[in-house]
Formats: sequence, C-alpha cells, structure tokens
Amino acid sequence: MVSRFSVKWTPTVIILDSNGDEHHRFIGFLPPEDFIGQLLLGKGKTEFNLEQFEQAIQCFQELLVRYPKTDAAPEAQYYLGVAKYKASHDPKELKSNLEILQRDYASSEWAKKAQVYALIPG
Repeated sequence: MVSRFSVKWTPTVIILDSNGDEHHRFIGFLPPEDFIGQLLLGKGKTEFNLEQFEQAIQCFQELLVRYPKTDAAPEAQYYLGVAKYKASHDPKELKSNLEILQRDYASSEWAKKAQVYALIPG
C-alpha cells in the first residue's frame, strides 16, 4: 500500500472509494477537530468525484457547520458551491459561493481560485 499510494511520511491518511481509488489525502498529526474536518472533506470529495452531488453537499455543509475554523473549511466551501452548481446547473450558485468565500475565507487559496466566478453575469 505504501508503494501503491506513494506514501513518503506518516501518518498519511488517504480517503479511497469502494474501488480503491484515491480522492483525498492529508499528512501529519492534526488536532481532533482538524482531523474530523479532513475526513468530512475527503468524504465530500469522494461523493463529488462519483457525481453524487447531493451527498457531497451534505458532507460539505456538515463540515462548515461543525468545523468552520478548520483548514478544511475553505476547500469545503469551494466544493460546496461547485457541487450545488453541478446539481442544479445554475451558475448563480458559483457566484454566491464566491461571495461567501470572500467574506469568510478571503485569504485562502480557495477564494482566489473562485475569483473567476465574479465574471458570471447577474
């Protein structure tokens, strides 16, 4: 397993789907809230990648409600907006998500990645 997943340091936690495909990983020891936040993020990203958008939305929302101050939260907020867009095909979901990222996580890389959504009309 170490070789298959190129694990170079421990602890390395890898979130896999039922087929053994990787969807998220994090490395190093974390306090309990951050650890749980990363697990929820990984679960949400797995659901997202498997196009189970409603389940992904639930995971991201749970993370944001229970662990909004963790390092996983800005990424969860980003993916929440994208999952809502993928579920609804409404580009307003991306634009409103950008506003939340800029308000709550302005200095995060995820707010920067979402800046392009400001170009969406409306």
